[in-house]
Amino acid sequence: MASYFKNLIDKYFHTEDQISLSILLVFIGIIVIFFGSILTPLFISALVAYLLNSIVTASERRGFSRSIGLSISITLFFGLYLSLFLIFPLLSRQIVGLVNELPRIVENLEDILMNFFNDYPEFFTSEQIENLSVTVTSSLPNILEQTLLQLNAGFSAAMSALIYLVLIPFLVFFFLKDKKQMLEYVGYFLPSDKSSASKIWIELDSQLFKYLRGKVLELIIVGIVTTTAFSLLGANYSLLLGILVGLSVLIPLFGAIFVTIPVAIVGYFQWGLDMNYLIFLSTYLIIQGLDGNVLFPLLIGREVNLHPVLIVLAILIFGGIWGFWGVLLAVPLATAIRAVIKSWPVVNN
Repeated sequence: MASYFKNLIDKYFHTEDQISLSILLVFIGIIVIFFGSILTPLFISALVAYLLNSIVTASERRGFSRSIGLSISITLFFGLYLSLFLIFPLLSRQIVGLVNELPRIVENLEDILMNFFNDYPEFFTSEQIENLSVTVTSSLPNILEQTLLQLNAGFSAAMSALIYLVLIPFLVFFFLKDKKQMLEYVGYFLPSDKSSASKIWIELDSQLFKYLRGKVLELIIVGIVTTTAFSLLGANYSLLLGILVGLSVLIPLFGAIFVTIPVAIVGYFQWGLDMNYLIFLSTYLIIQGLDGNVLFPLLIGREVNLHPVLIVLAILIFGGIWGFWGVLLAVPLATAIRAVIKSWPVVNN
């Protein structure tokens, strides 16, 4: 056993800079685990600034000054940021409207279930039907209503909470403006020999940037296309559904599954099983198909993909630590961890 650990240390921790970097990564991991929920605005701001910095870099490569690139990126960020708060009131009204419509939806659902039970009496007793009916009638409205009210409260809180309204733009601005000073602060904690850290950063920068840039573009494109398509079809709550479908791309595997349920239910209770509903559902499935088979590979590339098991594991771990934000940040964090492992210098004995 002692020889095994000795070989492990000699293989993966054979230089001083690797040992120092390992200690730093462990320290960062401890901070993430125990203080992740508190530092969520910092992480979000850093990721946003990291993406916007690519605009600054691209401007400099084309011969423009850094101040011009910085002005373009900051203007773009604040334009998008303020536009979100213009959408929130309309989105909140749609959520309230859906909450008010829940009694009718539940009543129709109960009728569907009763008709199903009556068509197949050999599988269900009258007592089972009555108990299930009572359960659906009493529980489902409360569950759906609480879910939607919490969603609505979340959007309202996002509008009024100063920590997100003020702190994130503040941090993004200074992360961009004072990038050099920020990197110098980070450099204080790195070993004098930065060869290992540089190698890891090159891999991390490549993988993480491709993923974040691709996911942001995918979210915007899918959200706009879905909202536009649903609006043209005359679907109720098209903005709410479009945003949900757009956000679902941030949660691989689970996102598309979860968002399909409200889309199918809302469409069904608006049109029933007629041609309009089939067109509506087919449109949604086409959007999902094009996203998964065309848009996602085009924007992100297959080389950035994580194995489904690793995605599930990352969502469970980081979701358990941070809740909702942990689920959204799970894949970027897993991508960063994979980049570190993939690029870690190894001595072949």
